[in-house]
Amino acid sequence: MNEALKRLLEQRNQIVAQMRAIHEAAEKETRALNSDEDTKWNTLRTELEAIDGRIKRERTISEITAPAPENLRAAGQFTGTHSDAAPQEENYRSVFNRWMRGGAAGMSQEERSILVARADQSPELRAAFSTAPDAAGGYTIPPEMRNQLEIALKAYGGMMEASEIMTTDTGAQLSMPSFNTTTVKASIVGENVQSDKWNENPFANVMLNAFTYRTPVLPLSYEFIQDTAFGEGYIIEAMRDFIGRALNEHFTSGTGTGQPRGVLVDAVAGKVGATGSATTFTFDDLFDLEHSIDPAYRRSGSRFMMHDLTFKAMKKIKDTNGRYIYMPGYDGMAGPIADTILGYPVTINQDMPQPAADAKSILFGVLNKYKVRMVRNVTLLRLVERYADYLQVGFLMFLRADGRLLDAGTNPVKYFQHSAT
Repeated sequence: MNEALKRLLEQRNQIVAQMRAIHEAAEKETRALNSDEDTKWNTLRTELEAIDGRIKRERTISEITAPAPENLRAAGQFTGTHSDAAPQEENYRSVFNRWMRGGAAGMSQEERSILVARADQSPELRAAFSTAPDAAGGYTIPPEMRNQLEIALKAYGGMMEASEIMTTDTGAQLSMPSFNTTTVKASIVGENVQSDKWNENPFANVMLNAFTYRTPVLPLSYEFIQDTAFGEGYIIEAMRDFIGRALNEHFTSGTGTGQPRGVLVDAVAGKVGATGSATTFTFDDLFDLEHSIDPAYRRSGSRFMMHDLTFKAMKKIKDTNGRYIYMPGYDGMAGPIADTILGYPVTINQDMPQPAADAKSILFGVLNKYKVRMVRNVTLLRLVERYADYLQVGFLMFLRADGRLLDAGTNPVKYFQHSAT
């Protein structure tokens, strides 16, 4: 962690400590914030939002400028020492980067064999390797780069952060079974009396497919490749945006027809705002939404999800005792602790609807019941012949994925919906 970031985090934690002290003083005396405390709270909140922006920029700069392995260790992808397989992965990464810069033509036989050995793990690409490995060959992205892509996807709006991610070897339909016995109870039966037979079927299932997400082709000129200190970062960072935006949008509100089925489609209403709340919500609305979820789910990692502008409006809401329901989280060496509303973490998702008539602007519940299925690894193709007359090399990335909310019948995720008028 660089010194500038460290100073910013210390400043942030000082602001959070002051805000918590104001809240705790009022809570201890069971009273609302007085005018001076209210003014101070809002001043500190404005300062907190400003410093959060500076921290985000500083972290972005650090991630871009740091060597990839160290960058990933800081993000929590590596712990302890490297395994025996780590040198092989680093070797593959080096060869992979060389392939991106110059293709297979200038590589040694040993280097080609390293790429082809990994390519054999992706059956759908084998034919391309055997006939024209440089013109149409695609190579699996090394784990460090794949993890870097995943970290980037988490920042696009929250679904990759909140959901459970599963990786499969093939794209065959994946059955996700559920089991619901919540309506069944034992009964008192007399001596020598036959027990009742259980006639209900408690099993159900949903199917996860494997939709193929392809990025637009990214053309790079030979001049650029030759003249710049070019590495895989340029391509990974550009193409992650294309895939990340599509995934987050579909995992949030996808229709399920020709695309993943978004969490908003399968979540159910927890609270519908009263007439006149077409663009607003109240503390009572949030309180009702919270208690629309079964206590068993509330104890199992429930959280809120919303657009950042919805969260901004929520920060200004006070409870029935006149205290703000928003509580900022601390930030430190291990990363940020999530801000909370009513004691629950908040996930920001920029694809969630903003407050509007009939909009489902707030989700609450066990969001990791949304299951994201990915097939193998993110794969990158290098296209040479297609753009040869432009002296360009094209790069194309694809990923196969699907997502679905797994609900056994007791609704682990619910939404707040604004009134129509």
